[in-house]
Amino acid sequence: MTASNFIKSIRNKYGYTQDDMAKMLGMTRQNYNKLENNPTKSSLDKIYCIFNLLNENIDEFLYALKQDYMSHTKEE
Repeated sequence: MTASNFIKSIRNKYGYTQDDMAKMLGMTRQNYNKLENNPTKSSLDKIYCIFNLLNENIDEFLYALKQDYMSHTKEE
């Protein structure tokens, strides 16, 4: 699973929309969308806030992020 799909699946698990998450995190929906769709370019503190807010373990996400990075570097 990619890192962006991982964040989306966690959000969907709780039935939240991107707008809901954006409001809870104090950001615009557009900025949340960017964070969710490209977490490698996002601030890790905001990503941590998502997992903390939803009381989820961030370890699996970090593993997915590492896998994304490793597959990207192999393609180059």
